[in-house]
Amino acid sequence: MKRGTLILTVIAGLLVFLAVLVLYLPASWFASRLPPQVQCTELGGSVWHGECLGLTWQGGSLGDASWNLAPISALTGRLAGDVDVRGTTLALRADLDLAFDQSGHLRNISARIPLDPAFFSSLPANQRGTVVAELERLELAAGGIPRLAEGIVELHDFREESPGQSTPLGSYRLTFDGNRRDDGSVVGQLQDLGGPFSIEGTVTLTPPNQYLGQGRIAGRGAQAENIVRQITFGAPPDASGRTAFTFEGTF
Repeated sequence: MKRGTLILTVIAGLLVFLAVLVLYLPASWFASRLPPQVQCTELGGSVWHGECLGLTWQGGSLGDASWNLAPISALTGRLAGDVDVRGTTLALRADLDLAFDQSGHLRNISARIPLDPAFFSSLPANQRGTVVAELERLELAAGGIPRLAEGIVELHDFREESPGQSTPLGSYRLTFDGNRRDDGSVVGQLQDLGGPFSIEGTVTLTPPNQYLGQGRIAGRGAQAENIVRQITFGAPPDASGRTAFTFEGTF
C-alpha cells in the first residue's frame, strides 16, 4: 500500500471512530456536568438517546426522564429532538429545536407541573396549585423568555396554605391564539374556571421580558369579595359588580 493511501486510510478510520464515539457517547460520562440542583439516580443510554431514572430537582422528585436528540443539529449549535419527563406529580413532554442560548421553538407541549417551592424556590412558600399546559408551539427568545405562544395554560386548584387552613383561590385558563401584535407583544385571554372569583381579562407579554395582566374581577360570596376589596385597594365595582385589576412584572 502506498504511503499516501495508508495515511488516507488511517485518517478515514479515525474519522469513523470519532463519529461512532460522538454518536454513542454514554450519558453517564456527563453526570458530573449536571447542575448541582439536578440529580439522577441512574443515567442510561447515550447523550443523544438516553434516560435519567430517579430525576430530582433541588431535592424534589420529578420521576424519570428520557430524550432523543439529533447529533447533526448539535454541530450547527442547536438541540433538536424531544424530551419526556414522567412522575407522580409532574409530567412534561415536548418537541424542541433550541439554540444553546435557549432561543428557538418548543412544539406539541403537554405539561402538568405542581406549584411547589420544592421545585421552584422563587414561589411563595404558602401558595400551591397545578399548572396544566397544552401548547401547539412556544417561541422563545434568548434566555428562554416566551415571545409567542399558541394553546392554553391552566392553573388548577390554586390555594393559599397556612397552619391548619387551606384557602381556595380558584382555577384559571390563559388562551393564546398564536398571533403577534405589530409591536411584538403577545396577548392571552384570561378567564376563571370556577372557584371563589369571577375573572375576565388579558395577559400581555411584551419584549424583551415584561408581562401585564389586566381585567375585571368579582367575588362569589362575601369572603371572596372581601379579598377582592383588598387586592384592588378598595376600588369601587362597576355596574356589573366587577372591579378592575392590574398586575405587572418581568420574567
